[in-house]
Amino acid sequence: MDELGAADRSAVSEQSLADAFTELGLGDGDAVLVHSSLKAIGPVEGGAAAVIAALERTIGVAGTLIMPTFNFGFCSGETFDVRSTPSQMGVLTELVRTDPRARRVRHPIYSFAVLGALAEEAARLRNFSSYGADSLFAKLVEWDAKIMVIGLSYNNSMTFFHYVEEMEGCKYRYMKSFTAPYVDELGNGSERTYTMFVRDLERGVVTAVDPMGELLEREGAVVCGEVGESAARLMRARDVYAITARNLTDQPGLLFRIDISDSL
Repeated sequence: MDELGAADRSAVSEQSLADAFTELGLGDGDAVLVHSSLKAIGPVEGGAAAVIAALERTIGVAGTLIMPTFNFGFCSGETFDVRSTPSQMGVLTELVRTDPRARRVRHPIYSFAVLGALAEEAARLRNFSSYGADSLFAKLVEWDAKIMVIGLSYNNSMTFFHYVEEMEGCKYRYMKSFTAPYVDELGNGSERTYTMFVRDLERGVVTAVDPMGELLEREGAVVCGEVGESAARLMRARDVYAITARNLTDQPGLLFRIDISDSL
């Protein structure tokens, strides 16, 4: 797009965003995990703050907004400080993380920033396994939460699939421990160990979950629409779990592929 074309793009308003979220099926009192690309939405009047405001308006005071604030430095031995380690998941997630109202789920790899009715409950989680039965991913099922994906592929967003893989068991992933310095909300530091159900690199396992997302769509579990200039999808965590568990296989196809070159 040339500069003139870019200048002619009209910015979407907060009200238009709220209308789009409502049309997708997001509503008052919903708990929703949002995976997002602000760039994909296009120009927004009020910028990133307007997107968050539109989400909060749509779910209301009884709702809960959950943003992934994942950071993978801990896996390489870097210190995780729950108070200041930034999100690596985009502008919208970092905006919520730094919101003084937000509470943070404290896992050093798969943390979340949470606003709203269930924020305190989320902040009490003490899971050591990234995708375990006591993780925020499990809470999504318990709360009958929704998952929204804005401007991203399934492969670049749907970490929830890994929770299903861990809960149901699969042979192409295994549990791995990571140990590094950790600083809690009071500033107390210690060395801690957390686990992740990781793909088997020696076998050449590559995450490839787009086919499972397409299966969810064929089974009617995903509402597809648009938010600004971006494609958007909304689904219930319980539906995602049930359909994924039913189709989980140790053979490549829906959730992974084998690429031997990746293991060399």
